[in-house]
Amino acid sequence: MARWILFSALLAVLLAFRVLGAWQEWMNFSPLPAFFLMSWVCFSGRERWLLPVVAWLLSDPLMNVLNGSPAWNTSQWQVPLGIVSCLAVVPWVKKSFSWQRAMVGSLASAALFYLVTNAICFLTMPELYERSWQGWVQAQWTGPVGLGPTWVFLRNACAANLLFCGLFLLAQRPFSAYMHAPTVSAVVR
Repeated sequence: MARWILFSALLAVLLAFRVLGAWQEWMNFSPLPAFFLMSWVCFSGRERWLLPVVAWLLSDPLMNVLNGSPAWNTSQWQVPLGIVSCLAVVPWVKKSFSWQRAMVGSLASAALFYLVTNAICFLTMPELYERSWQGWVQAQWTGPVGLGPTWVFLRNACAANLLFCGLFLLAQRPFSAYMHAPTVSAVVR
């Protein structure tokens, strides 16, 4: 029972940050990619996918409305594909789990999410990007003319993943549990 209370509190925090980010127009500063990654690394069974999916399904319509779009927007299917691509990092993080590996994995998953979602935009939005190397670079870095650089999304995704991955790890157990205690021989030297 206490575990579900913790999960419910975490869900509330995820929803609040996601809605706050959309309301304040923090481009791509979301806890969900880090939470998807860490729940797949740390949980088992349905817990590892149920809570992140519920958080996404509850927060996405709210974000869309706050951004002036319809609640259910089928043109944004690149987001779930980007989140699923983040799961490619899970085996590497789980192989020899440590907080350092989790943090590097969170950066790698942010980069994967960014590359996948921008590649989908490049391929499906010919009105924004010409089909050339320059169009690809524009999709990955400078963004559409008049809409600002897309690298801001990558920066915000990396910052959010580091922050929320760290918070997730701290919520799982005290930070000191991730530090290896020095051996007696190391202390004597």
